[in-house]
Order: sequence, then structure tokens, then C-alpha cells
Amino acid sequence: MSSSRRSFSPAGMFGADGVIAGAMHGFEHRPEQERMMAAVSDALAHDDVCLVEAGTGVGKTLAYLAPALQSGIQTVVATGTRALMDQIHESDVPLLQGALPFPFSVAVLKGRANYLCQLRFAAEWDSLDLFGDDDRGLARDVRNWMRITQTGDLAELKDVREGHPFLRRIVSTSDTCPGRACPRFGQCFLLARARAQEADLVITNHHLFFADLVMSEDGSGAILPDDSVLILDEAHGLVDVATAHFGFTVRSGTMADLGHDSEELALRGDPAHSRVLLKVARRLEKRFLGLVAHLVDANGRVAVTPGMLGPKARKAWHDIDVDLEILGEEASRTATEMDMESDIRPRSGRVRETLGAVLADDDPAFVRLAERRGRRGALSALPVDVSGMLRERVFLSGRPVVLVSATITVNGSTDFARTQMGVPEGASELVLASPYDFEDQVLLYLPRAIPEPNDKGFYEALSKEALSIVRATGGRAFLLFTSHAGLRKAYELMKDELAFPLLVQGEAPRDELLRRFKATPGSCLFGTHTFWQGVDVMGDALSCVIIDRLPFDPPDDPVLEARRDRVAQKGGKPFYDYQLPLAVIKLRQGFGRLVRRRSDRGVVAIMDVRIRTKKYGRTFLSSLPSARQCSDPDELAAWCREKLDKAGRS
Repeated sequence: MSSSRRSFSPAGMFGADGVIAGAMHGFEHRPEQERMMAAVSDALAHDDVCLVEAGTGVGKTLAYLAPALQSGIQTVVATGTRALMDQIHESDVPLLQGALPFPFSVAVLKGRANYLCQLRFAAEWDSLDLFGDDDRGLARDVRNWMRITQTGDLAELKDVREGHPFLRRIVSTSDTCPGRACPRFGQCFLLARARAQEADLVITNHHLFFADLVMSEDGSGAILPDDSVLILDEAHGLVDVATAHFGFTVRSGTMADLGHDSEELALRGDPAHSRVLLKVARRLEKRFLGLVAHLVDANGRVAVTPGMLGPKARKAWHDIDVDLEILGEEASRTATEMDMESDIRPRSGRVRETLGAVLADDDPAFVRLAERRGRRGALSALPVDVSGMLRERVFLSGRPVVLVSATITVNGSTDFARTQMGVPEGASELVLASPYDFEDQVLLYLPRAIPEPNDKGFYEALSKEALSIVRATGGRAFLLFTSHAGLRKAYELMKDELAFPLLVQGEAPRDELLRRFKATPGSCLFGTHTFWQGVDVMGDALSCVIIDRLPFDPPDDPVLEARRDRVAQKGGKPFYDYQLPLAVIKLRQGFGRLVRRRSDRGVVAIMDVRIRTKKYGRTFLSSLPSARQCSDPDELAAWCREKLDKAGRS
């Protein structure tokens, strides 16, 4: 990438007569955007680490892209969601390509699991007679699509259920990819990702960034350039993603895929020599789920220590370990007899190592978990504290790093984010409030006549209040819950009383539910964590956000408990130093779903009276945008008649 670029000052870029104003229809001059560009430019010039909180409406994406591109240094932007990746690529990039007086190239980089592996699909196609009608029908659809796709991105298959087991078996994975030895290497869809090594701007997500970071350290080959400018957008989610990638996990899906691929190999081999391989392959996932069931007896997750493994759990682990050893040996022998390559042996070896790290190790730096969700299970070893890892591997890498989020502060301070992420002392920061007029645009409704969330009658009272609110806003509501159980309780109580189209998380993929919500006037969407952040619904389609309770993590969650203990060991106060700020940031994310542009108006209702009655409630309120508050249903109805009717509500 050439470093010879024409540079613009913040005013020259985002001023009333700047280059963006000349290229953008409906441009609004925002001083906050100029300040953010200046801060990012300074961080790039000094190879600095910089934190920026930019409230809704600042125009943060353009404010970091413009200085990065004109710096002439290759730039990686990692976001939290595919929706933001798409927004940057489909909206912000074309605007800048039309505005800036120099060309730049762009690569969009998703994780391996988004792309079709033609080799794995060919193996599935050859074995279709072994599987059910659903798989055969989907395989035919994929085959037809494969003939026309230019990218191999499975997101192009619009009407396929997310997470379909067949799709898991045909995507590229690091475990199954033979690299240059693949007979279809020349046509590989993943090769397009190599453009990231050359592109001026690389757009990716947090998961791929951390997966790539781990690969670069273990020698398995990184894709992302390690000397580029690094911009981590939606930085409030970094700790969760880093925790997953710096830890170790075996999932039932991993075992199912390993068993399926082993079974397929056995069925293609000599039946007389493949009986053992076939037998072990078919019982692998079931035995793994049996082991998980010995450790956690219901849906949820529990901490695991070597001392809590009883005789049944130890025998189940031993049986799986033996099966994995047999699987590797038999698969290797069968593949040799057929004169073909097989990756079963190294994959089974890695699973054995991970199970040992979870069930035998007692390193206090990790918390070990057994988890069940319906017919799925997982065993994990996750780091209690990722701040040191992030500091060493990300922030002290010698390149500019810019952290950006709309919700990185608690009560105006970045201290919590700095501590959790390991941001080096001396890193610069900038906190920019939203330029929107929340006093005029938002009514914050805090009901008084409602029990606390743990009281028996909470959801009955919540449902009555919510019905009144939704009727006043004419539907057009997100009802956000901190748990699936709470969602189901409220939905069952409200579904027969609401004369609006109802959408419920789980009935369709998130993107499809959002499409229906936007397309169906007056809709009410019931959702949990996946709808609290990374969701944009602008205009009259959304005029109400109802939040059931303050989003504290479950107090018995093993990761939370381990992190609380760590805070206490360092002399801190676990609730005030960890749980409270974590919940504040989550609440700010939920609140932020409502106002996405200057003309948006509506109600945010927080149905948890503790925000008024508890001392810590002031921290929540002082961290939210300054909106008009009320607790009177009649006042709410009058506000809706005035503000929402003016906005064009029918």
C-alpha cells in the first residue's frame, strides 16, 4: 500500500465544506466526528493505543476509516457482528471511494466456517444415499448454488436454517483442510481470503481476528497482516471473544463431525476391515454427551474440578479417550489401505489433549466448565483473566491500536474497560456523547407499581405494564429479556392480549426476524441477548424498547464466580468493581437499540424497580443518556400521542 496519500484535516474531511459533505447526501456537520478523527490520526501518527467512546450519531465508522486510509498504512478493522461488517463494506466504503481523491482496495474476511469446502461437499455428495431426505434436498440446493456463487459464502443461502447439521459438515475448518494438497485447491473459495494480505483495508470480525492471532502464535499460519493499523470496533465485546479463543473447548458438534467423517471413511472402505472404525464413530457423540451428563445433570453450566469427577465420570472419560485413540489408528489404517489422505488421527489427538486440559489440569488461571443446552453439550477450560494476554498480544504489538465503542464507559469513566482489557497505562482516550437530543427524543419509563424481579408476581405485573406501553406506542416494540425463561413467561402471558404481529427469537434466524420486523408494521419482537446489541432498526418501525430487568449475569455462573474471586483476592469489591459495571454496559447496549438517527423517537421502559430503589441504581441512570423520565402510565400515553403521532404513527 502506498504511503503517498493526500491528507485532509478533520475540518477538511468532515467540515461543512469538507470532502465528505460534497459526496454524502443529507450530510450533517458534527464537531464530535472531527474530534474523533483528530484523536485517531494522532494515535496512528504515534503508534499509540487509543480508546474512543462515540455515542450514537457521532459517525464513528467514517471518523476512523478516513484517517486510517489517508495514512497510507494497511488497516484491519475488526467488528463484533456481521451486520456491522456489511454496513462498512456496503455503505461506508463506497462513500469514501467516491469522496477520497485516491483509490484503495478492500477485502472482507469472514471465518472459515462461513465458506463452502468443495472437497467436503464432494464427499457428502458421494455418500448421500446414507442420509435422510432433509440432507439430500439441501445437498441438491447447495450443488445448484455452488455452480453460480462467486464467493462460496453460505450466507447467500437465504432460506436455510442457521446451524443446520449438514452445513456444518461441508464448511471449511482448520481441522479438515489439507491446504495445498487438496485436489480442489485451485478453485478453493478460501483463496479469495488471501487478498487480505494485499488489500489496503481489511474488514473482519472479532472471532476471526482472535482465531488468526492464535494461529499465528501456534505456527499454523495467519491470514491477517500483523503490522497493520488495528481498529477494534464494538470493543465492549472483546473480553468475551478473547476468553473463548484463549481457552480450550470440546463441543458435542465437534464430536459429531469427527464421528460423521470417520463413519463416512469407514463406509467407503472394506467392510471387513472397517467394522471397528464404524462402531466407534457411531457412538462417539453419544458417549461424549454421557460424560457431560455425569458432570451437569440439567441445562446450564457448572464448574468442573479433577476432585469432583466421580467413578462414573472417570470411566466415561476413559472410554472416550480409548475410543479417540482407536479412532485415530483405525482411520489412519483404513485411509492407507485406500491410498488416500485422512485428517482423523490429528483431529482425534487434539480432542484428547483438550479433554485432558479440562478434566485433569488444575491451573488456577483457568475455570473449567461442563455445559448442557438441550441435546448439545460442551467441556471447556477458559481463562479467568484475559487482560494480560490482551496487553501482551494485542496492545504491546508495536502498531497503532484504536478501540471504539458506543458503550465503553461506566458513569463516564473508562477505568473498567481499561482494567478488563489490559489497556496499557498512558493510552489516550476520548469520550464523545451522542449529538442527539435524548431529552426530546426518548421517554425513559420506570414503573413504580411492580414487584422486584425475583418476586413471584413479577412477570404477571411486567406483562400488564408492557401491554399498556405497547398499545400506547402502536406496537413497533422490542421486548428484551435477560433469559429465555423470562422471555417465555412474558410471551405466554401476553400473546393472546396483543393485537400486533408477534415475532419470537428461535422461530427463525436473527436476520430473518429483523427483516420481518422491519417489513411488518406494528410488530413486537421478543428477544434475548442476541437482540441487545448489533441491531439497527431506524425510523418508525421501532418506537419502543422494553427491558425486563437489569442485566446482571447469573450469580452462580462459574466464570462470573471465578472473576469475582479474583477481584476479591486483589482487594477489590466484586459487586461494585465487576458485576455492576458489566451490567451497566449491557444495559446501555439495550437502551441504544431505540435511537439510531436524529428523527427517531420512542419509549425505553426498564421494568426493574431496583434502578430506583437500590443505591447502585444511580450508577445505571447516570450512565444512560439524559432522557425525560416518568413513572405514570397516563403521562407515557400522553407523550406517545404527542411525539409518536407527530412522527407519523397511524
